[in-house]
Amino acid sequence: MSPELERLLEALHDKLTCPPEEKFHRAATFERLLQDALARRPEAGRDQFLDALRGRYRGFCRARRKPPTIPPKA
Repeated sequence: MSPELERLLEALHDKLTCPPEEKFHRAATFERLLQDALARRPEAGRDQFLDALRGRYRGFCRARRKPPTIPPKA
């Protein structure tokens, strides 16, 4: 995964999971990174780009989950 995509996914995650008092700042950061990414890909529309990002975000969240631990033997 490219560092730019990882930063964008991290910003989206922060935007969706932050406390309410940080929402404005996190949303602004995500929008700035999104606009930068869209500027590099002018052929992709915003909606199309966000649809593709959603799929990547699901994978990003799965990768962040900690694996379940095996319970100790009794």
